[in-house]
Amino acid sequence: MARVAVFGGPALRRRLKGVRGALEYTFFPLPGGAAPTLAPGAFDGALLEVSPRAGAATARAVRRALPGRPLGGLCLQPNAEQLRRAAGLGLDFRVEGWRAGDPAPTAVLAHLENARQGSGDARRRDVAQALRRTAKRLAILTDIVKTANSILEPRKVIELIMEKIQQLIPSEAWSMLMVDEEKQELLFELALGAKGKEVSAFRLKMGEGIAGWVAQTGKPTIVNDTQKDPRFAPKFDTKTQFKTRSILCAPLISRGRTIGVVEIINKLGGKFTQSDLDILLTLVEPCAIAIENAILFQRTEQLTITDDLTKLFNSRYLNLYIGREIKRCKRHGIPLSVIFLDLDGFKGINDQGSILAEAVRESDILARYGGDEFVVVLPETPAAGALVIAERLRKAIEEHGFLQGQGLTARLSASFGISSYPDHALTPEGLIQKADQAMYRVKERDKNGIEVAV
Repeated sequence: MARVAVFGGPALRRRLKGVRGALEYTFFPLPGGAAPTLAPGAFDGALLEVSPRAGAATARAVRRALPGRPLGGLCLQPNAEQLRRAAGLGLDFRVEGWRAGDPAPTAVLAHLENARQGSGDARRRDVAQALRRTAKRLAILTDIVKTANSILEPRKVIELIMEKIQQLIPSEAWSMLMVDEEKQELLFELALGAKGKEVSAFRLKMGEGIAGWVAQTGKPTIVNDTQKDPRFAPKFDTKTQFKTRSILCAPLISRGRTIGVVEIINKLGGKFTQSDLDILLTLVEPCAIAIENAILFQRTEQLTITDDLTKLFNSRYLNLYIGREIKRCKRHGIPLSVIFLDLDGFKGINDQGSILAEAVRESDILARYGGDEFVVVLPETPAAGALVIAERLRKAIEEHGFLQGQGLTARLSASFGISSYPDHALTPEGLIQKADQAMYRVKERDKNGIEVAV
């Protein structure tokens, strides 16, 4: 037999008292704001008399008294106003009483059963949705870990990670900032959104703004109202005319070190939640290791092509680069020039590299060939253009005071040789040899000059 708790007035009690069948009613007065005390599991459901005295607070009180049990509304000879009132109580079902004996016990039982099934279906739907969300997160996480560990370029790893995070936590803008340990600053490695290009040029001090605080402390944070958070730095919004309302930020920690932070700004469709933070933390932990591995690989690879003393490219990279450029020149019918230079006289000065780097163009490649010999590769440049660059280099060396950090002023000069593809040679070795020979003719003559290969 089903037991039903009935909350209502004397008229309702008189109507239902003595009902026989598969139902047993137990009567209670309408509760106020506080939930009545009922024995757990004593009732299969409840009926609430719909009347002016029974409001939403009454329905909530009954729900608290019988958690997980169906709650129906009983309308005695209802009019339109009573039906509207019932619709606003959040009931699981509604029964009506028009004559003696209403509602029939079989009707109440049927409503209780349907409500229980509906509740079970809802719970199953909720569980199914939660499982689908979890499966999606795991699939994305697996994809990130698998792909990120196969990519050895930090930029591509970061782009992949940010793309996946956006799928799980849609937002207006998001960025990844990496720690510059030498300068103790954060720089934007990737910034996406309406003002992404503008903020990419900014730097933050450690501890500055939400991202700086997360980088400094190594702790994640949720800020759903930036105007009320003293850590927020509004100067970036002022510069970009962007409105930052909320921020979700987590550190990238690899091998016990904070190497950067991920920042998600202005969640679409609501506030950031603890669930959002949990998702982000689940993603960034393996991602931080993948990013650092890519950075370490890049640095190791850089060491194999970089001269230890000057930090310029070495001769190994020089030959590879010229070979690639010659292939490009053949395809497009464009020139390529090489400048070979050697310092005249005094040897062993270690700051030549920076002077040379300042005098060449951004598109040019500067390498240390050996000793005090250097090579500049000038893509898409004929011999006449190479003469201009060589003269700029010659003057920069001639006018620079070396060893000033040691309290001295040493003056140097250099001899230059130029060769061009395809006029003087067709291979990397041939171009360097021709430029070297032209440079030695300057050495033998009077030094501190420039000559083009023949």
